[in-house]
Amino acid sequence: MDLELIKKLNHFNIYANLGFQFDGIDSFEKYKIAYHNKIKDYWYNFITDIKANNKEEFDKITVEASSKMKAKNRDVAIAILPYMEEIYRQREIFFDSNYELVSNEVWQIFDNFEELDDIKTNCSLNVKLEKTTDMKLYSEEMIKAYQTGDKEDPYGDLDSVYKEVYENYKNVESEYTDEFYFAKVDDEIVGITSGVYDDEIYGIYGLAVKKDFRCRGIGKEIIKQQLKICKDKNLKLAFLQTEDGYYPADTYRICTEYYYIRRKV
Repeated sequence: MDLELIKKLNHFNIYANLGFQFDGIDSFEKYKIAYHNKIKDYWYNFITDIKANNKEEFDKITVEASSKMKAKNRDVAIAILPYMEEIYRQREIFFDSNYELVSNEVWQIFDNFEELDDIKTNCSLNVKLEKTTDMKLYSEEMIKAYQTGDKEDPYGDLDSVYKEVYENYKNVESEYTDEFYFAKVDDEIVGITSGVYDDEIYGIYGLAVKKDFRCRGIGKEIIKQQLKICKDKNLKLAFLQTEDGYYPADTYRICTEYYYIRRKV
């Protein structure tokens, strides 16, 4: 497992989304806090880059970070990646009954672009990605794709504040370029996705397919087309995060990120 690459991708994931997924990143000696001023979901508000050699140190950090997050009217989540080696290896010790596991997020990379054409999507529809700068329409279509009303949908309870955030989004990090896409079939918008990149990494974010078009290979076709965009830009690798169980098998699974929250006492 390439721990330096995972650390690099974590830096990309946070700072490439500053001004969008995150409004601020506060750095301290033994941890960082990423947070959003409007969205309260845990994957927008968490601590990371934790440096603790034992359970006592770790608990002290999480208590301190919880206090800082509470000052921002946020509950704290703890995001753990393999380069936080001691904590990651001994999760069952560090995360005792005071914590609850709320998400296993799969991190995947794709860097073998010579094999891109070999990825089979099993999609019989003619899916086309159309770049857009109309963030008002994009935000409306995003809500349609995510708010399905289905209790089994992992994003079915998406807070409507997301619409406001997407609609008013403006890039604040000149180091990164962002692109937003509609996925269309016969000129009908069937899904949305976005890409953020620097001179090396292409991150795929916010991919969602509308309920009536799911299970038809569209999501995988969208990813394949974004991988081609990455290749055409001569970037080194594409990066994708998805909830465990919702990812295409043909991408390379590099690690799992675990999100824990402190139980309220």
